[in-house]
Amino acid sequence: MLFKTYLQQVASLSEEEWEAASSVFIRDTYPKGAYYIREQQYCNKISFIEKGLFKLFYLHEGDEKIMMFFSEQQFVTDYFSYLTRTPSVRPIQAVEDSVVYSIFRDDLEALFNTSKSWERIGRLLSERSYIISVQRANRLLHDDPDTRFDALMREQPELLQRVPQYMIASYLNVKPETLSRIKRRRMGLDSIKPSVHDPIDPDLT
Repeated sequence: MLFKTYLQQVASLSEEEWEAASSVFIRDTYPKGAYYIREQQYCNKISFIEKGLFKLFYLHEGDEKIMMFFSEQQFVTDYFSYLTRTPSVRPIQAVEDSVVYSIFRDDLEALFNTSKSWERIGRLLSERSYIISVQRANRLLHDDPDTRFDALMREQPELLQRVPQYMIASYLNVKPETLSRIKRRRMGLDSIKPSVHDPIDPDLT
């Protein structure tokens, strides 16, 4: 199981520690377009993505602003809602058919208290979430569009093949036509036909 392998790499869980976890993690499926969490719902769970892709976003004057993508071997949740026990202001939606292993907050906190391995997993999750959030905010505040695109190509190049161009543009905080110009400059795409992903996907609007 990919989930078990991932946890073993992070904290070298014993069989007993894994067995304690396997009884409280729940396998969930989210078809494309389904919501992991809706606006004004309290996000009381965190999920490991075994397969699929999610987006965290908000609406500004009717326009969708994508803040984050979550994909395989990552944990998905609205961390602010999860930690503060307040309603979410940013929905999370499946961009692809997805399979996750979910655990509720109270069950996860109980696991953290059972062993140093689970305590380590909790600490690393918190650290990773903080680093990603600060890095994302810094890029939006300080980097120009070309630099943000370069970071995407370096860290998440698969997104260009998995999501429509308008979502990539939203994630980079640029207009779709600006993204097209950046791609041509950076990748020499002038002679390449438009991607099948470029049209707006009605299933996710």
